[in-house]
Amino acid sequence: MHMYQNSVNQVPSSHLKLILVVGIAFALQACGNVATRDLREFVDTAYQDKKPEIEPLPVIEPYKGFEYSASTLNDPYSRGNIINARDVESRVTAQRDVNRRREALEEFPLDALAMVGTMTQSDGSPWVIVQTAVGTAHLATVGNYLGQNEGKIKDIFPDEQRIVIEETVLDPAGRLIAREVEMTIDEVE
Repeated sequence: MHMYQNSVNQVPSSHLKLILVVGIAFALQACGNVATRDLREFVDTAYQDKKPEIEPLPVIEPYKGFEYSASTLNDPYSRGNIINARDVESRVTAQRDVNRRREALEEFPLDALAMVGTMTQSDGSPWVIVQTAVGTAHLATVGNYLGQNEGKIKDIFPDEQRIVIEETVLDPAGRLIAREVEMTIDEVE
C-alpha cells in the first residue's frame, strides 16, 4: 500500500519522459518549418527567369578505315637485312684505332662520368674536371678520351660550363658513326 499512496500525488517517470520527448519534437518541428521556408522559396523561384543552355552534342564523324599493306615494304628478316655479328665485329675492329693507348676515363661509360668544374691554364687553354662513378676526379682537355665509345673531347666552353664530346657508336646497320654529345655541370646531382 505504501507504493500506491505515493503514486496518486506523483506522475510516473515514464510519463514524464514521454511528455518531454513529445514537447521537444513539437519544438523542433516548429523551428524546422521556419528555417526551410526560405530554402523552399528559393527552389521554387530559381531559374524561372533564365533557363540553362545546354550545348549540343558534338558531331561524331564516321570511322574511316585504313588498309595496311606491307607487301611493298622491305622485309626486315630477309637474308640481305640480317647483319652477321662476326662481320660487324671485324668491320668495327678495322675502323677503330686499336694501337692507341687507352686513357683512365675510358674505363667508365659516359653516363657514369660527371663534369664537376672547369679551369683555364695560364696559357689560356681550358681544362675540365671530370668525376668518375667511384668518386675520383680527373683533369682532361681537348683531345683527351672519355667514355667507352671512344669519346673524344672536341671543345670545352668554360663560360657555359659544358663540353662537347664526339663518340664513335654503331648505327643499326652495324657501321661506326660519329655522334656529338654534350656534358654540362648541371648533370651533377
